[in-house]
Amino acid sequence: HKSIMNIPIRSYWQLLANYLKPQRKRVALLAILLFAVIGLRLVNPQIIRQFLDAAQGGAATQQLWMAGGLFLLFALLVQSLSVAATYIGETVGWNATNALRADLALHCLRLDMSFHNTKTPGEMIERIDGDVMDLAIFFSQMVIQVLGNLLLLIGVLIALFIEDWRVGLALSVFSVIALVTLNKMRHIATPHWKTAREAHADLYGFLEEQLSGTEDIRSNGATHYVMSGLYRNGRKVYLAERKAGVIGMLVWMVWQTWHVAGRIIAFVSGFYLFNSGVITLGTAYLLVYYTETIFGPLRHLTMEMEHFQKSAGSIERLRDLLATKNKVLDTGTAQLPNGPLSVTFQHVKFGYNPDDLILKDVSFQVPAGKVLGLLGRTGSGKTTVARLIFRLYEVTSGCVSVGQCEGAAHHDMSVADVSLRELPKHISMVTQDVQIFRATVRENLTLFDKSIPDDRVIEVIRDLELSDWFDKLPKGLDTELESGGKGVSAGEAQLLAFARVFLRDPGLVILDEASSRLDPATERRIEHAIDKLLNEPKRTAIIIAHRLATVQRADDILILDGGQVSEYGPRETLINDPNSRFSQLLQTAELQAILA
Repeated sequence: HKSIMNIPIRSYWQLLANYLKPQRKRVALLAILLFAVIGLRLVNPQIIRQFLDAAQGGAATQQLWMAGGLFLLFALLVQSLSVAATYIGETVGWNATNALRADLALHCLRLDMSFHNTKTPGEMIERIDGDVMDLAIFFSQMVIQVLGNLLLLIGVLIALFIEDWRVGLALSVFSVIALVTLNKMRHIATPHWKTAREAHADLYGFLEEQLSGTEDIRSNGATHYVMSGLYRNGRKVYLAERKAGVIGMLVWMVWQTWHVAGRIIAFVSGFYLFNSGVITLGTAYLLVYYTETIFGPLRHLTMEMEHFQKSAGSIERLRDLLATKNKVLDTGTAQLPNGPLSVTFQHVKFGYNPDDLILKDVSFQVPAGKVLGLLGRTGSGKTTVARLIFRLYEVTSGCVSVGQCEGAAHHDMSVADVSLRELPKHISMVTQDVQIFRATVRENLTLFDKSIPDDRVIEVIRDLELSDWFDKLPKGLDTELESGGKGVSAGEAQLLAFARVFLRDPGLVILDEASSRLDPATERRIEHAIDKLLNEPKRTAIIIAHRLATVQRADDILILDGGQVSEYGPRETLINDPNSRFSQLLQTAELQAILA
């Protein structure tokens, strides 16, 4: 809580300046509108004073009508300019908010997988959208309410000094003390609003996790457990919101106290000066009007303090998120060559937890254009090998290299020396779980790469025997698919994943083959797609094997056991060696058991 309570106004301003700078013209227009509104609000009561003094002095009716008409005109002008200022201010605020949201999303997407493994999607939604939504009010109201009302307050105090220095001095001291008091109190509820936001994040994370497992929950009769968790998280939100709200009311109570004190000063001063003959009735009204005008800025500033209290918690959480460092540093500048790539693991050690290694001194080499069959029990480290090639994680020790390595000639480089943007251009992966986005067929296949022509996309669809599926689409490539692949069969989704790889034309392909769960006809189409992918043109491949037919494509076999290389060598050599583990697995039909 101490770090939150020490967030200075400078932090707010730095955040504002960073996202308002691109909208300099709008901000300048907003400033002009604000100054115009403030000027008119200061001039309008002067017209009423002249009206009252003229009426008391027996002025002509025409003069009074003119004063009344001028007051009405100025009032309408104030309202019109205020609406325009509000519109511009909201536009500026939402543009700034959207830019912040985009920066946060991009920052999170660039963080390594160790960060995402500790965060639920619900929690991240609350961080990126919920916290930023609180700042939308902060961005849009800061300029209009805080800056505008501060300028109005200063203008009113100057006008009061001009009318009578004693009233001006009294109300200036009053305003300064009130603002200082409110500013001192602005931190009181901040830690409690942060706790409330964290409670919301926990609730959304719980809901996301449980709703995604609805089928398992219902089939296992665990509905009561979910409801119990919902009540527990909901109560945490309620208690946190209630405490923050009650403490926030202290600021409002202080404001009410100062409001009463200010009115007393205004009426007593006006009554005393009018009875002493120092001021006219119109001037007495002017003093009361200006004093009441002071409470408008103070009231809005008080409301903004409440927004600050909420925003401070969000700003602190967003600052923490933006301060999160990527453990995988993108400092590489090397360019990978086109064509098939080699892969080399040299004494690689890695663990998601530093104290629990998944890979323990793993070494192997896949020459360019060759196919490696990767086998092993669940948890042996097969998927981890693929993740390290993509550099989703940093190796604990050792080196992962890619390049063009033919036999004894080495022309490879560490993946750490290659830009993180460069790796996906030359390496692709087909997994068991295919992600279908809520986007058009074209966008799903090209992964939003507009440089790929439609003719090439359709050609790949035909080559992968997806013509029957594609011809039934109502809008062809413009047909929008649903998130999660609803309406697309498992086989079609798998073939769409292969289509993505064909369109990228990588030099290295990693296949986590899933044909074991498909019907024979679809399996045949996928086997055809694999043949075409690996041979037209020649590509390097690492196949995390689940099927004997897939393993037969491999030039070499690597069996992992407990994070270590149990067996590694040419497939034909291992088959012909009756003492090899791979040969025994084939002979005893235990291949499915070890790969399960």
